Amino acid sequence: MGKQYDVRFGAEGPLSLADGGCDMIANRHQARHAMLVDSFRHVIADSTVLFLGAEDGRWCCDMAAAGALRVIGAEENADLVNAFLRLPGVGMRERIDMRVADPLMLLVDEVRAKAQHDVVVLFDVLEDEADLHAVLAQIAALSPLMVLGDGLFARTDVPLLRIEKHRGPVSGRERPRLIPSRGALSMAAEAAGFEVDWADWDMLPEHVRGGLSDYYQSGPMVRASFTLLPQDR
Repeated sequence: MGKQYDVRFGAEGPLSLADGGCDMIANRHQARHAMLVDSFRHVIADSTVLFLGAEDGRWCCDMAAAGALRVIGAEENADLVNAFLRLPGVGMRERIDMRVADPLMLLVDEVRAKAQHDVVVLFDVLEDEADLHAVLAQIAALSPLMVLGDGLFARTDVPLLRIEKHRGPVSGRERPRLIPSRGALSMAAEAAGFEVDWADWDMLPEHVRGGLSDYYQSGPMVRASFTLLPQDR
């Protein structure tokens, strides 16, 4: 069973309806869409997209709506993929190929098939990956125009992997999580031939940050977004 990421949960815990959670959920999606899709429509339009960590497919739909010609989504959780496949056709489904697959294993398969993708998206797939350079080198082999990523990172620019206990209830003995730092991602990306640009979430005014607390938490870890562009573009 793959990881499940629920937009109803922020850094401080669940967003309840009594606390205006419905509005916060809507605001979270709208703000993330603006930062992670609308800002890059000029690249997404007429592109092929490999979406690693596609969750329930809504982001794949957003990519198709932004003009992507074809979107391949990889998600480990079969229930999420099957729920997407059961949805009625909405005019973009023929451009979306949702697959039940380990995202990074599908990446390896795409490289072996000598596939090329204009845009590669990484949502919450770098956790527990000790060899970031190997992952990004495989992505580079797909000749993307842009890599778009979003996930949890150790805040420091020092290149390291932070060992972190699982938060919240767990079943049995869960092994600790391995969280890359921003510095580790930057170093691995540059070694793989990419220029790194971290999204500036501070540009959002405080009154529109509802439901986005994980991008603003002050602890050792924070959710962050980045783009990678080939150095030789």
